[in-house]
Amino acid sequence: METPISPKSIKNEFEAQVTAALMIQSNALIPIKLAVKLCGISRQEINRRIARRTFPKPHKLSNKRKAIRKAFYLLDLHEWIKNPHMYLQSE
Repeated sequence: METPISPKSIKNEFEAQVTAALMIQSNALIPIKLAVKLCGISRQEINRRIARRTFPKPHKLSNKRKAIRKAFYLLDLHEWIKNPHMYLQSE
């Protein structure tokens, strides 16, 4: 017997889908913790690939020279996810 779907779960799923669509459309900045989850590789592996230019370049979230917080544009990550073995950072 199938379990009934509650209106609350439908609302939560709909809101998540709308949020994801808006993030893609606006090319949102994604923090590295979310990039790790989306790409399925560790933070250390992301850093190694950035150094080898085989992962999108992060963007600093402040103007300070030694900014620690970095994020990735969602469209850049999407390009990497489509073909991670052939990705190369553009100049």
